[in-house]
Amino acid sequence: MPILNDGTPVSAASASAMTISYAQLSEEVGEYLGIGRDSFSDLEATRVNSIIRSGLRQVYYPQHFKEGMTHQWSFMRPEAQIVTTAAYTTGTVTISSGVVTLSGGTWPSWSEQGELNINSQVYTVNVRDSDTQITLDDLTATAAAGTTHSLNRPSYDLPEGFDGNFDGNLHYKTGDNTLWPSIKITSPAMVRGRKQTYNGSDRPVIASVQPKSFVAATGQRWEITFYPSPSDSWTFYGRYKISPLMIDGSSKYPLGGVAMAEVFLESCLAVAEKRFVEDSKIHQQEFARLLAQAINHDADAFSADFLGYNSDNSDSRGLNDNTRYVGNAIHSYEGVVYRD
Repeated sequence: MPILNDGTPVSAASASAMTISYAQLSEEVGEYLGIGRDSFSDLEATRVNSIIRSGLRQVYYPQHFKEGMTHQWSFMRPEAQIVTTAAYTTGTVTISSGVVTLSGGTWPSWSEQGELNINSQVYTVNVRDSDTQITLDDLTATAAAGTTHSLNRPSYDLPEGFDGNFDGNLHYKTGDNTLWPSIKITSPAMVRGRKQTYNGSDRPVIASVQPKSFVAATGQRWEITFYPSPSDSWTFYGRYKISPLMIDGSSKYPLGGVAMAEVFLESCLAVAEKRFVEDSKIHQQEFARLLAQAINHDADAFSADFLGYNSDNSDSRGLNDNTRYVGNAIHSYEGVVYRD
């Protein structure tokens, strides 16, 4: 079986055999710069990596290709699955100066994202010290031995690479509570305001996305906070914008698959041409052509064919009909009527 230069066997069943890899981009850029296809010096390797990074960025985040418009790639909108956690109520607690000792249970691993409810008073958790001890942010909190508790989890880490927003609302897993409305993504201020009036746990109705404290070693991370704090385990789905990572010898392939292979190659060569080859725009022009072609293909392939009939039925309303909706009710829940 033929073997690629990066060691990958060429197989008719292997999509990766047609996808451009980090090793192939390095070889093509090196050859174009006249420094060979491998065995780069440290300076040459740094230069090649810099070109590849810029080449990836100008594909992932294309400049305006039409006046006033930019393109959002479909392959940079994966689906996230968020599974909520039921409140933890096992055992009893003793609290002294904000230190909570658990008897008859084990604090869950997610405790640092938890809120401890003691007699309708809610405390945020600062740190999980051990299986049986957590420390609250409020170091004045106290409770006698044998006190019952509920540890709720309102916040959940979002995937690495999450870039700060969802495309629309979150939806329940198919078959689970399908009559409940989707979870509306709103502002952190809205969630904080709602928690002032009720800080218990129940079925979530809204959620907010906010950045976690920045850690330079790992980069920016994000979390989602539900209101009310989930009282049970539910599965939610939503598409989000991803922040792509740099490729290398281990993480070999850029996003986009086979269809984007030549776009990435010409993008990297265009960067090398712009930086190091005077009076030449061959690869820059070819990259612009391929990018426009890829954008049109992506838009056509992943856009809706039909957006529905745009009608508010206002022409059919009676003179004395002051209702906002005239569609037939399809179901109601907790006093709210949902129409078609």
